[in-house]
Amino acid sequence: MTSRIRIKHFSLRDTLECGQFFRFTKAIDTYIVHSSGRIFSLFQKGDFLFYDGIDETFLRDFFRLEDDLETILREIDCDSIIHLAIQKQQGLRLIRQDPWECLFSFLCSSAKAIPHIRTMIELLCKSSGEKVTHGDYVGYCFPEPQSIKNGFQLESIKAGFRTHYLVNANQCIDRNQLVELKNLSYQDAKKRLMTISGVGKKVADCVLLYSLDFLEAFPIDTWIKKGLQKAYFNGEKVGEKKMEEFVRNHFGPYAGYAQLYLYHYWRNQEFS
Repeated sequence: MTSRIRIKHFSLRDTLECGQFFRFTKAIDTYIVHSSGRIFSLFQKGDFLFYDGIDETFLRDFFRLEDDLETILREIDCDSIIHLAIQKQQGLRLIRQDPWECLFSFLCSSAKAIPHIRTMIELLCKSSGEKVTHGDYVGYCFPEPQSIKNGFQLESIKAGFRTHYLVNANQCIDRNQLVELKNLSYQDAKKRLMTISGVGKKVADCVLLYSLDFLEAFPIDTWIKKGLQKAYFNGEKVGEKKMEEFVRNHFGPYAGYAQLYLYHYWRNQEFS
């Protein structure tokens, strides 16, 4: 049964398609989304979001509807560049992902374009995850901790060097241990994540921002590094440490939202 909720200042398209989340398919204006062992459908008309397969509590948590988006955007709207990104992508929100699924998604993301990441994740889930349905739609969940025993199990997904990272993560950490990172400081949680093979600064920040509520996390990948250098450093090549210090001082405690808006804005510019 389809339900609806009114959400001001929300863009379903930008929120799902901005690169923070990979497990969805689109049919005309409807999105079929996989998250937290569920499949559900969503479409938007004006300020109304229509949904089926989940309840409102899950929806509010998933799209972080408790975040005061207007206040957050005022906080980060501190220069002409981020101002334009905010104006162009009004209603873009962070998604609160399942930490386990988020970790596996970004372990798959290394040196891959978004379409390739999405394909690899679907093959991973199909090879090792449980089947789940939504009406006539059939999908597969992420493999649960301890369910991947060795690299041979992942041969079909052609993960290359990422195979070791996926197998290792599946065996050395679980969902509860990831959730417990919320009790640490941002820097301590980041250091803990980076003890996992394959988790560098960027992947750690993605997991912290997209699933563990560390809104100060600012993932720096090729797109962001290139954009920051061009927009804020006059094209000068600078190290990540200097970038991190600039981001922390410039955007403050909601730097993660600034990253989300800048990343989507710069990618759209590149492909427009």
